[in-house]
Amino acid sequence: MISKAPARICLFGDHQDYLGLPVIACAIDKYLTVSGIPNQTDLLNFDLIDLNRHRAININRDLSQIEKGDHILFVLKTLKNHGVIINNGYDIKIKSEIFINAGISSSSALIVALINFFLKIYNPEKVSAKYISELAYESEVLQQGGSGGKMDQYSISYGNTIFLETGVNNSLKKIKLPFRNFIIANSGVKKQTDQILSELKIKTLDAIKNISKHYPAFKLCDIKQRQVNDFRGLIDEKSFQYFKAAIINHTITLDALYEIEKEKPDLIRLGKLMIKHHNVLKNKLCITVPKIDRMIDLVKKNGAYGYKIIGSGGGGSILILAKNKFHEKIINDLKKIGVNEIVKSNESPGILNL
Repeated sequence: MISKAPARICLFGDHQDYLGLPVIACAIDKYLTVSGIPNQTDLLNFDLIDLNRHRAININRDLSQIEKGDHILFVLKTLKNHGVIINNGYDIKIKSEIFINAGISSSSALIVALINFFLKIYNPEKVSAKYISELAYESEVLQQGGSGGKMDQYSISYGNTIFLETGVNNSLKKIKLPFRNFIIANSGVKKQTDQILSELKIKTLDAIKNISKHYPAFKLCDIKQRQVNDFRGLIDEKSFQYFKAAIINHTITLDALYEIEKEKPDLIRLGKLMIKHHNVLKNKLCITVPKIDRMIDLVKKNGAYGYKIIGSGGGGSILILAKNKFHEKIINDLKKIGVNEIVKSNESPGILNL
């Protein structure tokens, strides 16, 4: 059995899904692969190729106490909770071409690939993008007390490009991606994903909570950008900054969706919206670092019409939109400033079974 799960990038809506606001995300053609054969024992033998590590897990081990971040055990626990009985050992190899800790969801790709792997073997009739998304979200966020939202698990499982409503309705629709041959560049600056998400989530939710004391029927998704200053006196200035960022980013995401769904989307306008989104992430949420800022300045000078930081921030990668004729110079100049992981990517259809 071979299960491949793609990386994902957020085009519009970073730091929105944990607020119940929509995102536009895209699965990309860089994959994590889980392959395995039965071994007629009670052991799941994992060879983590890229990390040069081996791990053996007994299929009967107690899963009541698991350390946060142990994604393999949390996947096994989640599957067990849903009645998936793993009753035979496997020799499993895990290999990835996804940048690690770089804002393109390597951990979610691992979780999705593992869930798909075991479901295909032990409960194939349950396999669907929806079910895999739900189990992956439960495993990574609910079971582990993670600070993220639903974007990663759902965009990886469904594939292509999606507009995901992450609130109570949790609706999803696929949309046509107007970009091709975009560039992803990893700064190499390691980040503390959960810590960054947790801090920003707490601050923004606290601002919303304080506003709700004055307006009990308040809903973040209903606030228009022109109304933002009406709430300024209700919270302290720092909290207002996070609140304002959420409203601006929500507006940008809806504007981008409107443009993408046109018969002939204006790529330059979409690039400008992406830059506007990046500037909010940089100047209001303050999630960039000097290396990221330097990379952005460089691609801006070399013909990029769209760019943004990807993921939680504090390091990680950037997405670059540029005409093909500028790609070589952008890539070469990034390498000159010490950016060693750079790839051209396109949209992925999602999970692959081979």
